[in-house]
Amino acid sequence: MTSAQPTSRQPWLGNASRETWLILAPSLLPVAAVLIFQKYFTQHEVTSLWWIVLVLCIDVSHVYSTLFRLYWDRPTFRQYKKMLIVIPVVAFIAGAALHFYNAGIFWRVLAYIAVYHFIRQQYGFMRLYSRQEKAGTWIRLIDSAAIYNATVYPLLYWHLHLTQQLNWFVKGDFIPLPGLPIDPILTAIFAAIIILYCIKEVVVSYRNRLFNIPKNMIMAGTYLSWYVGIITFQGDLIFTLLNVVAHGIPYMGLIWIHGEKKAASTFSFGIKGIAMFVVVLLVLAYTEETFWDVFVWKDHPDIFPFFTQQAPLESPVLLSIIVPLLVLPQLTHYVLDGFIWRFSKDKHANI
Repeated sequence: MTSAQPTSRQPWLGNASRETWLILAPSLLPVAAVLIFQKYFTQHEVTSLWWIVLVLCIDVSHVYSTLFRLYWDRPTFRQYKKMLIVIPVVAFIAGAALHFYNAGIFWRVLAYIAVYHFIRQQYGFMRLYSRQEKAGTWIRLIDSAAIYNATVYPLLYWHLHLTQQLNWFVKGDFIPLPGLPIDPILTAIFAAIIILYCIKEVVVSYRNRLFNIPKNMIMAGTYLSWYVGIITFQGDLIFTLLNVVAHGIPYMGLIWIHGEKKAASTFSFGIKGIAMFVVVLLVLAYTEETFWDVFVWKDHPDIFPFFTQQAPLESPVLLSIIVPLLVLPQLTHYVLDGFIWRFSKDKHANI
């Protein structure tokens, strides 16, 4: 009797090699680099060069890739025009009001919105790569619990232990929860979910004669990047490297993959299109960060040698306009990401 054949092929979105490098590897390779060159990463902070590569070229740039997915894709923009206009307007008004009321609360709320966005992106990728699995409710619940476990446990650890060593945007933006005697409980739950997921994967893979490589690489990469970046090490450089690369590059990669699949897209993702994509994102990111440095932070004069004599703004009213305005692309990106991949089936794409 011959052995059963796989019930389906690996659930790649299109090009396995490209997705491996753009979506899966960014959460795994930086972890390997940190572990191999541990001495360097533990003894260095975020220098200007690292800041340019990680924050400017990846973190800020990926925010603007939303423009290619929604605002500059004419069929999509026409279909969702009202929402795409209303959301930034409402976000700015709410942000300005909150910042004027209390700047600390403004940054705290933004930090938690950002964290939710980062968590949900990993969940979204996991679901994309499990879309072909014929799984029952319990299987899907275990998958969901596992991917949330990978991100929520390190964040709870951060709240309990690391609120003074790390910050998301500004110092003290997370609510500290020191002294709560729940570490053993959280650790037990963390380990139990991992064991349950592994058992489930062995059973499902044997039953289907197929081990879902991309889904499990997403799962492994999420666990490693969040655990190593927050719990194993507490350095700002390590956290920034693992956090930003694992989030920003896959997002831009997905925008590229989606753009290629859209026959009616007004933007071509060929070689010239990719070059334009990169240049536009870098120009927009550099422009935004220039305003941040000139009016607010004043911490990178070597990167933004403009108006160095200009003192940072101190007026609460002006800051409550400028800061929410500069945050607006980021906040819009966070909010729209909750809709961007939930839109009804795009007739021009086959993701």
